[in-house]
Amino acid sequence: MPDQRSLTDETTHLFGNRKPLVTEWQIPLELIKAFGLSVAMVSIIGGHFISMKTTFCDTCRMDLQKTYIVQLFGFPHTCVFIDENPAKTLSTIVFLFASLPLMFCTYFEKVRVEHSYAAGDIRLKNVNTFAKYTWGIRFCSFALVSLIYVNSPIYDPDPFVDPQHATLTQLVADRPWKQFILHYIPYFFWQLSLSLMAIEQAWYHHYVGTFPFDPPKVIIRIYLGVTFVVFLYYTAWITGFIFGFYVPGHTYHDKEDPDVVHNVSWGLFIMFLYDILAIIVPIILSICRSYGVGCRKSPSCVISFSGSTKEEEN
Repeated sequence: MPDQRSLTDETTHLFGNRKPLVTEWQIPLELIKAFGLSVAMVSIIGGHFISMKTTFCDTCRMDLQKTYIVQLFGFPHTCVFIDENPAKTLSTIVFLFASLPLMFCTYFEKVRVEHSYAAGDIRLKNVNTFAKYTWGIRFCSFALVSLIYVNSPIYDPDPFVDPQHATLTQLVADRPWKQFILHYIPYFFWQLSLSLMAIEQAWYHHYVGTFPFDPPKVIIRIYLGVTFVVFLYYTAWITGFIFGFYVPGHTYHDKEDPDVVHNVSWGLFIMFLYDILAIIVPIILSICRSYGVGCRKSPSCVISFSGSTKEEEN
């Protein structure tokens, strides 16, 4: 919760000597961001356990192998476990407590960069430009990420139109395929926004001296480079399945035994690697900055509210 306290303004006012009450909220941005990212992980992990107990168990009403995602990818991507109720409803509610803090942090971190640059820290010129042109994308993406629940893939499409063996005209006419596109678009922007947030914050905290354990600039570049390359590959990997073109590392069914799917381990590796780079690592870094572990403690964002005096009200 914000640390709320009241102070007396030391500035002389035009309306007599009565000084208005000033209320300040100290906002721990790093903890709020860590909370938002952690809740997102809890939503997905919780959805997995709920679905496996109530939706896709041996005696449950649905067959995991008949879901659109498993038929498309050949294995259960994370999203499949939050696509059906009851996990879907619970995950939607929980995810609000991830998107709202991340929207809040996106805006106020942009303001923090602007103020630091305006105060004369010229090292933040590029970071300020980056924040200026990307914060809106991130803010809207975090706000609209819940559309993945609105447009859940259709269960057991009959028939399943495999993009690898269909024309674009056939795909456009296929309702389950179009539904999956609507499902994937907000997920794509969610992943993009996580990368953009990691880039902005890594460089900002490097320049102001609050990057935990003070790694060399080359290490930060490698981390950000790997994160963005994995994002690009992951996006191409998924897009290849959607439009039916081959991307190295794609899963595929064995010709002799269609029940055998190759490259599943690689698909799982890429999926979890991106979560580690774009969610787990930023959570750890934010917690370290919040408590000054391995670096100078990151200052809180202070929001001030100044009440009016009776003279001003009149």
